[in-house]
Amino acid sequence: MKITAISDLHGRFPGVDPCDLLIVGGDICPDGFGGRWAQYHPDLQLEWFKTEFVPWAQSKAKHVMVTWGNHDFCGHLLPRGSFGNLSIFTDERAQLILGPPTHQKVKLWFTPWSNQFMNWAWMKRHDELAAVYAQIPWGLDILVSHQPPYGCGDRYPNAGTGEMEHIGSSELLYAIEQKKPKVVICGHLHGGHGVYNLGETTVYNVSIVNEAYRPVYPPTDIQLTYSA
Repeated sequence: MKITAISDLHGRFPGVDPCDLLIVGGDICPDGFGGRWAQYHPDLQLEWFKTEFVPWAQSKAKHVMVTWGNHDFCGHLLPRGSFGNLSIFTDERAQLILGPPTHQKVKLWFTPWSNQFMNWAWMKRHDELAAVYAQIPWGLDILVSHQPPYGCGDRYPNAGTGEMEHIGSSELLYAIEQKKPKVVICGHLHGGHGVYNLGETTVYNVSIVNEAYRPVYPPTDIQLTYSA
């Protein structure tokens, strides 16, 4: 089974080779539509998602599983749902059963939230995030979170000093250390693109754009040992 992951498209469509499962970690949609911003016109963003993104993603994989990100205001109008082979998940478990001969199960959990800053979508305070991430189940193959855990793919320049610092979620880090999913897929902090080890867990930051919002990173193929 070929699994490919991407995040932080911001309205762009990367070159994704055909795969069995395409996972999208949020920030799917563009921010503006002819001078009208998605924050104030989420219906326009949702229409773009349905008419532009869904057909594109459906053509790339047998199964498509996505969650939202902080730029996806339209996700508050559609927190979950399905369009044929494409499914949207918000703070919930998903399971994909492979075909013969193995019939193995891939167990996933999706969450769209980020640390609170400015007035973006899908943000929570630290105490609220702790409550959300406490719901992450044991025995996961793949945890999909829009934001990264603290210390893994989360370095960002300090606005005052310009020095790079870790700004990922400490609450998510704690949950990962406790629940030990095999793989974590995230994005959000574009410059953190890459692969990181966190104990028994492999963390993939799969953003396709850099901090200048230029699409410079390729889609990421995910290596996974399947559960029985």
